[in-house]
Amino acid sequence: MFKKLRNHFILINLITTSLILVSAFSAVYLVVKNSSDRKPAPIETTLEFMHDDGSVTSFRQIMEERIRADREASLSSLLLTLIITGVAVEIIVAIFSYLFAEQAIKPVKTAYEAQKIFIANASHEIKTPVAAIKANLEAADLSEENHWIKNIELEADKIETLNLALLRLAKTDAYKETLKIEEFDLKKVSQAVINSFKSRLEQKGLKLKFTCPAKKVKLNKSDFKEIFEILLDNAIKYGQKKVTIEIDSKALKITNDGTKIPSDKLPHIFDRFYQVDKSASGSGLGLAIADSLAKRNNWKLTATSDKLTTFVLNY
Repeated sequence: MFKKLRNHFILINLITTSLILVSAFSAVYLVVKNSSDRKPAPIETTLEFMHDDGSVTSFRQIMEERIRADREASLSSLLLTLIITGVAVEIIVAIFSYLFAEQAIKPVKTAYEAQKIFIANASHEIKTPVAAIKANLEAADLSEENHWIKNIELEADKIETLNLALLRLAKTDAYKETLKIEEFDLKKVSQAVINSFKSRLEQKGLKLKFTCPAKKVKLNKSDFKEIFEILLDNAIKYGQKKVTIEIDSKALKITNDGTKIPSDKLPHIFDRFYQVDKSASGSGLGLAIADSLAKRNNWKLTATSDKLTTFVLNY
């Protein structure tokens, strides 16, 4: 993330410098060109030269042609100088931007690290009382049906789910170990993930179309499965009639026929705690976790939404 932010900082500096240089150099060139286009004061002379072929050229004509040639050469030289100067300035700006980029994004990096520590610590602190509440509810002698107790259990489950998501996100952010790459049967693993969601598909009456070759791939298996689960869970949650899953050795593609995501909201769906439908259940962390897992593996997770909503994981 910070590498991308640093590159963005350098790019903004280069674009800004380019616009300033192009504007300034264009103005200089146009001023000089307009000045050179002005006709010189006429040379008052009747001196003429006769050539060997008998033709006659006036001294004034010779001088005007020479002045014109000198002006064109000067303009060409000026243009070349401006181009070389502009390229040199851009190289210098790029070097200094690269050198100072880390310093420029340091406050952001510090704030981000503090946020990660806070999320991890808060999640651990919440985990214990939630576990205690659930344990006491299970141990309590509640022979009669009580909807208030049911509400407490439901809300405790929601807090536990949210807390687990926060812990998973914090763990993903802090993950610095070497990624475990292993060979596995793509179709077999994918089918196992789908089987765990079969009851939800049936409950919602969704038709599933699944295509995947029986092929072995070398990937981070656990991260692949987790991203697959998050994307499939999202597709089932918002799908209306069908869900389509297409997998090959290069990409995982999941499509649902749910409500179209507005174009202005589409760029934010991988943001943490962001939900297009604010009334929907969930914490808004699922896609953020999937995106974080994809980035740490150098995979690319994208989404499009027109008539159908499609998530594509390129690995």
